[in-house]
Amino acid sequence: MRNIMIIALIIASVALASGEFSTGGSELLQFKGYVISTFNTFGEEDADPDNGFSVLATIEWYPRLNDWVDAKIAFKSQPTKYTGSYEDLSLTTEDIAINMHFNDITTFTMGHFKRPFGHCYTRSGSSMYFRDRAQLADTFGDFGKRDIGANVALNFGFANFDLACTNGAGDNEPEDDSHKSFTARAVFEPMDGIQVAGAFGSYSENADSTGETSISATAMDFYTVIDQPLTETVELSFIGEYIMVGEPMEDDSDWTDASGYAVTLLANFNLEGNMLQAIRPALRYENNSPGSAGSDDPENDEGAIDLCLNLDLYSSKNTVQIGMRNHTFQSQGEDSYTDMYFGWRMKF
Repeated sequence: MRNIMIIALIIASVALASGEFSTGGSELLQFKGYVISTFNTFGEEDADPDNGFSVLATIEWYPRLNDWVDAKIAFKSQPTKYTGSYEDLSLTTEDIAINMHFNDITTFTMGHFKRPFGHCYTRSGSSMYFRDRAQLADTFGDFGKRDIGANVALNFGFANFDLACTNGAGDNEPEDDSHKSFTARAVFEPMDGIQVAGAFGSYSENADSTGETSISATAMDFYTVIDQPLTETVELSFIGEYIMVGEPMEDDSDWTDASGYAVTLLANFNLEGNMLQAIRPALRYENNSPGSAGSDDPENDEGAIDLCLNLDLYSSKNTVQIGMRNHTFQSQGEDSYTDMYFGWRMKF
């Protein structure tokens, strides 16, 4: 908590000195973020603990010099891993990036940011319809999530393109070799409410400690998002995503890449009541197949079914989530189980 207090005091001091402070405005200092508090019941056999409360918060700071230059600095705070007792809150750096907007089309970014790969991860945690992201995010390996590097974004309205060059070391990690990762994404919007996208990533690393030879792999991601209004107060949404992830190795002729898919269906009922303002029931099904060697199917796929009821209470930025995730396994040696949760998320 001491680190959080220090950061808060620094930001407050700067705000008072400059006379500029806002939440959601366009001044030099603007902030947004969210707080999530959850009660979890874990269904896995011999889970320890089998239930418990958890909490996390994200604070994002957007300093803005003018129409051409701005930045994003974000931190996440949450309890450390369970080791018999919860320790002090940890503070993790998320995004630290500078943006140069050359015009309405071109933006150049350098820093620590989410690579443009994987819809289930690049979307904000404050907009998720479930407690957890899709399991696809866990299979990205060295191709997705955050990294340190540079990105060029082109926004043509009906089509957006990203091209990123990053260290390839991963979240909050310094570079440890001369290899770089490249990620490219194209997002098309052929009509209102429909989005189709594809991304490609390449990764390389040293084959051994000598650094004289290297090995590499590639990954691809495809997704579609459809939002269609039925009436003025009801909207249906569909999200489908498919990925293929390679494994760096010298000889991959006998290797089957990891793959997975996730499908989400959502209905949004906008009630605009004094207390209950919206109801969003959501269903997600996904399946993941780890990479394997040989021609025989190892039968080790994993799947999950997520159900969640989202309730906006008193504000569209205050959401209660009541849900469950059923974990299934193709292997006969592992039993399926179901986790349940009650979550409360406030955005600011």
